[in-house]
Order: sequence, then C-alpha cells, then structure tokens
Amino acid sequence: MAERPSSDSIPVEQTGPVEQAVPVERSGGPAERLSHVSSFSRQASYAPTYSRMVRRLRIILPAVAVLTVVIVVLWPRIRTLFVEPTQTTPDERQAKMVNGRYVGSDSHGRPYTVTYESALQPPGGGPIEMTNPTAELTLQNGHWVAVKAAQGRYDQQAGLIDLSGNVELFHDDGYRFMTEKAHVEFNKNLVWGERAVTGRGPRGEVVGRGFRVINNGDSIVITGPARLLLRPDAAQMPQPDEAKK
Repeated sequence: MAERPSSDSIPVEQTGPVEQAVPVERSGGPAERLSHVSSFSRQASYAPTYSRMVRRLRIILPAVAVLTVVIVVLWPRIRTLFVEPTQTTPDERQAKMVNGRYVGSDSHGRPYTVTYESALQPPGGGPIEMTNPTAELTLQNGHWVAVKAAQGRYDQQAGLIDLSGNVELFHDDGYRFMTEKAHVEFNKNLVWGERAVTGRGPRGEVVGRGFRVINNGDSIVITGPARLLLRPDAAQMPQPDEAKK
C-alpha cells in the first residue's frame, strides 16, 4: 500500500483569485442605539428649561439685591413699626448718687454740709430725695448742730432740707432730741420741728409738741404742752458756756 504524501511537503498551486476577510465595524446593538437616542432627546428637552431658568435668575437676583439694600436703609423706620418704645418710669430717669456730700455756706458765710447714703435727682433739676441724710451746720455763736433722719428732701437753691423718719438732733452742749419731722433752714441758721419731741441732756429730760433752736443756737425751745424733768443736781451744774471756759 502506497504512503500518502504529507501536506507540508507538497506545494499547492492556487489557480483562482484569493479572497481576504475584511473586518466590518458594527455600530452596536439595539440597546446602545436607544441610549443615544434618549440622551439626544434629554439634551433637547433640557435646553429650553435651562434658558428659562437663566432668564428668570437675571431678573430675580438683581431684584433681591435691590430689596436687601432697601431693607437695610429703611430698617430703623421699619423697626419702629413693630417694636414698641421702652417706657421709663420717673424713678429710672432720675440721676442716682451714692454716698455723696454737699458742702455749702449760708448767707453769712458759715459752712454746712449734707451727706447721704443714696440720693435721686430729677433730670431737670429740683429737690433731691435722699436716704439716710445728715445735715451739719455751724450756728452764729459757734455752736455745732447735726440732724439726721431716714429720709430727706434737699432743696439746694432754697437752702432748705426737710427731714422725716426717726429724726435725731444733736447739739454740741450734749443735748439729743428725737422726733418724726424736722426742718433745717441753712440761710436763716434755723432748726425747728412741729411734731412730738423728746429730749435728753446733762440737766434732765424734756417732752413737748415741737422745738426750735433760737438765739443763734444759744437756746432750744420746746413748744406746746411740755414737761420737763430735771436732775436733782441740775441747779448746781454750770451753764454750758461756763463749763467750756
């Protein structure tokens, strides 16, 4: 049996034209074509919407800017329409002073002082309302008198202070008087009161309806029905002026 020759050793002649396969570029399947179509349709639908939004923003943004400027400029007036003004009381409008002192002199140049724990003065001036005031003055004869109280009303222009509430009067001769109301007239060098008064001193005790410091401080007169209780040795005691000599 004869052997069949191998195809590698036997040349083959081609008598006809040779055909080559040319690759064909495909555009994709149906799904890809539909995605391109839908993207084109979305872009076409977005374009008019975007244009309308831009046109609106061109109008809205300048209007908002103008409105903001107007509100800032007119805000003080607008605020007054909605916010009620704060109402202050007369006490709040008064000037408050603490631990103060007034120093002055009467018509004859004699010094006096008025001290206080706290005081209120109206904005337009006028009498000063004081808490725990003390008035000290030097009388014409050189005697010293001090009057203190819980409340006081000091009129600086008139040179007068009205005292009320636990009033105490001290005289440098050693006398002390207690009453509910008293008045000090600095220019007249006068201290007086018309309420019930009790007093104590080196010579005894006295009760009356009122009092007056007269004769430039040399005498203290108890007015109204008065009662005097003298110490047993009062007659032998020297006069205040004699004791100072």
